[in-house]
Amino acid sequence: MASPAQAAAAAKIKKKPPIPFRALEKVRVRPQSLVKICLKRVAESFLSYDNLEAKLGKKQLEDVYAMLDLNISLPEAATRIRDENYWKRRTQSTHRNAQVEKHGMSWKQTFLELELQEALERLPVTFDYDSPDLEALRQQVNASRLHIFRLQIGQFPSHVDLSFLFDALPALCCFSITYGSRRLGMDYERAMFGMKVSDAQYLARNIRVSQTLVSLALPCNTIDDELVKVLMGGLAYAHMLTSLDLSHNKIGDRGARRLASLLDSEYCIESLDLSDNMIHANGCMHLGAHLAENVTCSTLNLRLNRCEDNGVSHLFQDLCVNKCLTSLNISSNDLTVRCLPYMNSMLAENSTLMELDLSANPLYQPEQPEGGNNDATSLLNATQLADGSDPLMVGAGDSMLFGDTSDEALAGLGANSHYIVFARCLMKSQALLRLDIRQCGFPPELAERITTTVKHRELRAKDIPVQAYENSKIVVEEQIDEENEEEEGSAAVDEGGEGDGAQGDAKSGEEKEDGSTAGEEKAAGETATAPAEN
Repeated sequence: MASPAQAAAAAKIKKKPPIPFRALEKVRVRPQSLVKICLKRVAESFLSYDNLEAKLGKKQLEDVYAMLDLNISLPEAATRIRDENYWKRRTQSTHRNAQVEKHGMSWKQTFLELELQEALERLPVTFDYDSPDLEALRQQVNASRLHIFRLQIGQFPSHVDLSFLFDALPALCCFSITYGSRRLGMDYERAMFGMKVSDAQYLARNIRVSQTLVSLALPCNTIDDELVKVLMGGLAYAHMLTSLDLSHNKIGDRGARRLASLLDSEYCIESLDLSDNMIHANGCMHLGAHLAENVTCSTLNLRLNRCEDNGVSHLFQDLCVNKCLTSLNISSNDLTVRCLPYMNSMLAENSTLMELDLSANPLYQPEQPEGGNNDATSLLNATQLADGSDPLMVGAGDSMLFGDTSDEALAGLGANSHYIVFARCLMKSQALLRLDIRQCGFPPELAERITTTVKHRELRAKDIPVQAYENSKIVVEEQIDEENEEEEGSAAVDEGGEGDGAQGDAKSGEEKEDGSTAGEEKAAGETATAPAEN
C-alpha cells in the first residue's frame, strides 16, 4: 500500500487544472442553412430559371443578385436583371471612372450606354454587314433598347450605316459622334478622318425619322458647306432639336446661311455652337438676321471664326431687338474699335444678355494724341468721377456707375470716346453678369475696374455678400505675397552663400598669388647673388 505522503501527492496531481491550449480546443463549425445553399445554387444556374421575382421574396432576390457572376452575357443580363446594386458592381468593375450623374442616376443605364459606346468605337474600318460581330452588336442594341438615352461616341473609324441604331432605340435623345480614329501613331492616313458624303446621307435620314432626338453634336468631323447641305436634308425636319453642336469643322458662309434657317420660329433651337469654323461676315449677318426675331435660342457660340467688324456689327444691331439670347461668345474674331459703337448700342438696348465673351480681340488700339498724353492715361482718368473718386467705390452697390459729372472728365478725348462709352455701357448694364475682356489690350487698371463691377453685380444677383468676396481676395493676395517673399528670401540666402564662397575663393587666390610673387622675388634674388659670389 502507498504511504500517506504518496497518497497526498497523488491527490494534488489530480486536482491540478489542465494546461489550456487554444490550438487544441474544438472549433464549432455551423453548416450553411438549407435556404442559403438553395439560393447559391439558384445564383449559379440563374439563366435556367424564369420568373424568379414571383417565386422568391425580396430579401431572397437581393441575396441571389449579390451572388451573381459579373460576366453574364450582356443580352441576357440586360433583359433579366433589374437590381441596381448588381449593375453598380458590374459598372465599377469595368468602368471605374463612370459618373452615374451623367446617365440619369441609373447604374443599369450607365453600364449599358458605356458598353454600347465602346462597342461602336471598336468597329473596324472595313466592315461586312453579314459578319457575326455586327449580329452580336445588333443583339446588344435590342437587349438594351429601353435603357439607352445618351450616346457619346468619341471615335468612329467605320463608315457603316447607323440606321439599325436609330431604328432600335426609341428613347435616344442625345447623340454625339466624331468620325475617325484616335492614337494612330505611325498608321496615320488622312482618309481615316472626317465625315464622308455617305455618312452625311445616312445621318440625315436617321435625324429625319427620329422622334426623340433633342441634342445633336458633330464636332471634329471636317464638315464643310457641301456636307451641311446634305445634313440639312434631315435637320430641316428636326423640329424637336434644342441643342446643335457643329464646332471644330470647316463650315463657311454658305453653310452658316443654311444653318441660320434653324433659328426660325418653326424650330426650337436653344443652343447653337459654331465655334472654330470658317464663318466670315456674310454668314454672321445671316445668323443675326434670323436671330432678331428668334424667341428660343439662349446660347450662341461663334468663337474662333472670322466674323470681323462688319459681320459682328450687323449681329449687334439685330441683338438690339432680341429678347431671348442670354449668352454670346464672339472671342477670337478679329474685332477692332470699329465695332464698339454697335456694341455700345446693343448693350444699352438689350436687357437679356447675361454673359458676353470678347476675349482675344484687339479692341483697344492706343494712339498718341496731340496733347502728349497716351490713351491709357486718358482712359483711366476718364473712368473717374469729376471729384476724383472711383466709380466702383461710389455708393453701396447699385450706384457703382459713372456719375453725371463724368462728362467733364470725358471732355476733349476725341478718338477715345468709343472706349469711354463702351466702359460706361458695360458698367451700367444691369443684365450683364459675366464678362470676359482678357487679351483685348485694355489698360490693366481699366480692365480690372470693369470686371470688378460686373463681378459685384453677379454676386449681388446671387445674394452673396460683396464684402466677403473682397476680403477673400485680400487673403489670397496676402498669401501669395508671403510665398513670394519666402521665395525671394531663400533665393537671397542662396546667392549670399554663393557670394561668400566666391569671396573665399578670391581671397585664397590672392594669397596664392602673393605667395607665388614672394617666391618669385626670392628666387630672383638668389639668382642675382649667385653670379656675384662667383
